[in-house]
Amino acid sequence: MKEEMSSVDIRYVVRELQWLVGSRVDKVYHDGDEIRIKLRTKEGRADLILQAGKRFHLTSYVKEAPKQPSSFTMLLRKHLSGGFIDAIEQHQFDRIVKIRVGDYTLIGELFRRGNIVLVDSENRIVAALRYEEYKDRAIKPKAEYKFPPARENPLEVSFERFLELMREDENLELVRALARKLNMGGMYAEEISIRAGFEKTTPVRELSDEDLRKVYEAMMGTFNDEPRPNIVYKDGNMHDVVPIELKIYEGLEKRYFKTFSEALDEYFGKLTIEKAKIEKTRKLESKKKQLLATLRKQEEMLKGFEKAMNENQEIGDLIYANYAMVERLLDEFRKATEKLGWEEFKRRIEAGKKEGNKVALMVKAIDPKEKTVTIELEGRKVKLYLNKSIGENAELYYEKAKKFRHKYEGALKAYEDTRRKLDEVEKLIEEEMKKELNVKRIERRKKKWFEKFRWFISSEGFLVLAGKDASTNETLIKKHMSDNDLYCHADVYGAPHVVIKDGQKAGEKTIFEACQFAVSMSRAWSQGLYGADAYWAYPNQVTKQAPSGEYLGKGAFMVYGKRNWLRGLPLKLAVGVINYEGEDYVVCAPVDAIKAHTSKYIVIRPGRLKKGELVKKIRGILEKWGYKVREEDLNAILPPGGGEIVEVVG
Repeated sequence: MKEEMSSVDIRYVVRELQWLVGSRVDKVYHDGDEIRIKLRTKEGRADLILQAGKRFHLTSYVKEAPKQPSSFTMLLRKHLSGGFIDAIEQHQFDRIVKIRVGDYTLIGELFRRGNIVLVDSENRIVAALRYEEYKDRAIKPKAEYKFPPARENPLEVSFERFLELMREDENLELVRALARKLNMGGMYAEEISIRAGFEKTTPVRELSDEDLRKVYEAMMGTFNDEPRPNIVYKDGNMHDVVPIELKIYEGLEKRYFKTFSEALDEYFGKLTIEKAKIEKTRKLESKKKQLLATLRKQEEMLKGFEKAMNENQEIGDLIYANYAMVERLLDEFRKATEKLGWEEFKRRIEAGKKEGNKVALMVKAIDPKEKTVTIELEGRKVKLYLNKSIGENAELYYEKAKKFRHKYEGALKAYEDTRRKLDEVEKLIEEEMKKELNVKRIERRKKKWFEKFRWFISSEGFLVLAGKDASTNETLIKKHMSDNDLYCHADVYGAPHVVIKDGQKAGEKTIFEACQFAVSMSRAWSQGLYGADAYWAYPNQVTKQAPSGEYLGKGAFMVYGKRNWLRGLPLKLAVGVINYEGEDYVVCAPVDAIKAHTSKYIVIRPGRLKKGELVKKIRGILEKWGYKVREEDLNAILPPGGGEIVEVVG
């Protein structure tokens, strides 16, 4: 499975991302070995990710930034934020990208462990992800930045030079010669071999100059092929992501993308999520492993204690079951040892065994120090203490059984405690896995025309639009209001213009919702009002023509004729995720309009919570419902000023 981008990948993505030149650097984030550059482009926001030793592309998988920015982050922000991208380049054909922002250049080294280095206009190192020294160069503050030793660039090599390189070691197989001599991976060397019509294992010595010309042309054709970005799957799993159609992957399942950056983002984004998921549960899995090991030991101990408890109990019972015989043996053994002594007693027992004496054959061990004789009774070995009575001997075994019972009970309690801890850890792992799997990513895509404005879909299904500022107010009325629409406006200075598309077919409910939207998105909200007035009119009543002697600024219009008033409209909205034209959108709109399109929503009204706090609370609720929404997206759709949550439905 692919883990990092190749030189070919970098060539294609750098060519593709030239449209970012001229974009403004908004902010830079740093987490581990990757940085994310938040950009303001002509298409809106874009996030460029650069991961040392791994990848470089636009991303929609945006991690939450660390609460405490690193010193590297602060240096990057200091020198890059607010600047404009002047160039995005690949250094020769190496796995190195350069992003020039004003007087500074950010260099991403994507080979081996990798690095990210910021240099100034004099090519002096300002900051780096990590400082290191090599045989031929050093990455340290104020040192001159040097690229790694140059390698052959297959895009610039002439056929004569290509021929020379290939003939340097003619014993090499074609695929190895291409990979070693011309700075390309084995995969592309194999692809070129196939395109040229030769087996990859063909020794170079077997190829004529004309054959090598075919290889050369195949190489140039491969590295200049038309983009056809795709992710390659093997056995249902992602295997590779490539910028062009490759013959080596013919017959395998593929998923195609409009851009290579999108393909890279999908591939590495999912890879990152899987790794993050594994990392998130790694400690829990380690704890689970420890608990399982403890559980196995405790199970063995329980078995041992239970066995010892039962054996001792059974031996005590056995002594009483054979009371007369055991008492007789104790008496005989006691008298014999007192009369003969232990050594002579042992000798006579051994002699008795040879003669087949039944009592002697019962004896299995004699211990003069303990003054015990071990006999076999009904297949069990029973140690008898000659200085104790039969009752005392039996009691010894009952006491042992009792001790082992206590040990068993203690071990069982410990086992149950470990089992409970294991269940808790397994539950936590399951919850973490569910969290990761249930969170939806609302895809980044080119915004549709109506998203330039505040908008919602009324409960009757009509598209309602509102301006965000003077520019969008001007655009909305001039370019997007037609004769079949309706116009709405709040009786509040600076309120947005609101247009109901095809509104002359709309019912009273849609008009009410549009006017409520107009008052809620006005300054009345930030002033903490609970009600305000609004009106609706026809498009032909709205004009840029000002009364004599007056001038209407950007976004201002005059309304002539009858105004249809709605008084005391409540400032109350709801936030929810609705599906419109096949895509999910987070929308803030009148409650009835949201309720008509989703069963889960959050009702808000003006309140004392600061807007940032309100955004965080709403975001948290949406995440519990499975929607990963950025704070800035919520910030953009909410009314001006603070507020409070009055109801959560769902």
